[in-house]
Amino acid sequence: MYPQLAIEAAAHSDVGRRRSHNEDSFAALPCLGLFMVADGLGGNAAGEVASRMAIEVVKGCFEVDEDLEETWPYGTGSAHDRDEVRLVMSVRRANRAIYEASQLQEAVRGMATTFAGVLLGPGMAYIAHVGDSRVYRMRGGRLERLTRDHSLLEELLGDGDGAREAVEALSDRARTITRALGADESVNIETRVEPTQPGDLFLVCSDGLWGPVPEARIAGILGAHRDLGFAAELLIDLANEHGGPDNLTCVLARLGSG
Repeated sequence: MYPQLAIEAAAHSDVGRRRSHNEDSFAALPCLGLFMVADGLGGNAAGEVASRMAIEVVKGCFEVDEDLEETWPYGTGSAHDRDEVRLVMSVRRANRAIYEASQLQEAVRGMATTFAGVLLGPGMAYIAHVGDSRVYRMRGGRLERLTRDHSLLEELLGDGDGAREAVEALSDRARTITRALGADESVNIETRVEPTQPGDLFLVCSDGLWGPVPEARIAGILGAHRDLGFAAELLIDLANEHGGPDNLTCVLARLGSG
């Protein structure tokens, strides 16, 4: 394993103003360089169980120093390559665990969850996501989204001409998720690898935050407040001021210089 990076982190979650319970789960683990958010789907089908399983399974894959044979079948490649593969395989393992549990237990049949995670290693950030939980990076005062939502809206907009009209015609379904952990026996996990710089600030969040709050407002809070704990609380408060239509979770991680 790498020497521990200098990472400052904070996280906050809230049920919001229109839900009776919180189906979001999260983890902020500077000791592992791992930061995650999962937003459970399924309502009565125990979305909170699915989100919690996703976080625990992925975390467990990094906490246990197991043989890399499963996560790196070829036994070659750089440490950076292995980090990316380990992250992807841990998410794949979570998908399988959620799917199998939903098939065996009637009470949670059909449960699923979104997932977004960032693994920070020396000089690199490894991102894996499924669904519409997002990863952003704040650098030099600019907020950039690093993930693409797996939703009907994003897929239609990606088709080019005529997409906007199609989305408007399907406005009540535009936010429908097209991928989720546990929905099927296998899942297509989208990944991204980004070089990092000292001072980079990563935000991992559920749609309860980015949905009601404009990105410009998110960037303003992150740019104005160095205290990550305070910034996280302000983001949650702002989402609730905008109606708090869903559970909302944010995880912040900032790279230091050492």
